[in-house]
Amino acid sequence: MQRFIKMIGTRLLAGAVLTAVFFSPNIARADALTSIDKAYETYRTASSYLRTENTGLALLDLAATVDTWKEVQSAPAPAPLAKDPKYSDAINEIAAMLEKGLREAEAGDPKAARAAITPVRDVLFDLRRRNGMDTYADCITELNTAMDAVFAYRRPAPDMSDSKITDGMRKASKVYEETLRKCRALAPATISSDPEFVRLFDGTKNSVESMYPAIDSGSANAVINVIRELISFDRIIFFRFGG
Repeated sequence: MQRFIKMIGTRLLAGAVLTAVFFSPNIARADALTSIDKAYETYRTASSYLRTENTGLALLDLAATVDTWKEVQSAPAPAPLAKDPKYSDAINEIAAMLEKGLREAEAGDPKAARAAITPVRDVLFDLRRRNGMDTYADCITELNTAMDAVFAYRRPAPDMSDSKITDGMRKASKVYEETLRKCRALAPATISSDPEFVRLFDGTKNSVESMYPAIDSGSANAVINVIRELISFDRIIFFRFGG
């Protein structure tokens, strides 16, 4: 009899554990955040492949992103975002962008596919920021945006005799340098401990720091060479360690 009671008690306990696992809102919310991160990983690589018009590889990652995003849509809103009245709108908007991008890639148009999915980053960025989330992935978005300001001096060649232009280059470079430092500090240990991450961020830091003497030299070619190097680092950061 005692053995029977013990067996029943064990089964009830197991049932309670399973119920907690499958129906706990906290676990469901954690899974939603995990799915967003998982989808963003393949989204990043798809974006990079589309930029280089490698449509075949982009298709694989885009299809994976669309599938993972369906998990995000079916899960409850994650805890940090649960009170946002526009959460569902943002998630569904992203789904539509990804699906359109996939259709364009399947049609063999990488430029149109990239144009369709590029705004995904901004929608996610705005969603998280307005809800007080400061993530490493969003910092990389800030970093890439800061690179746009630096790259604006690539063409036409900057007039190094114009102090407004050289001051603007210094300011843009400083913003990039500070954002790079912030992103490195925000990077999870699993990423920041990677030797490739260390080499990449060290190289990017050295590159942006070389901008100031290039500006001081008065040589437009020297500045352009730094910009070329820096944007290569910036793109690799997004591709390999974009969050």
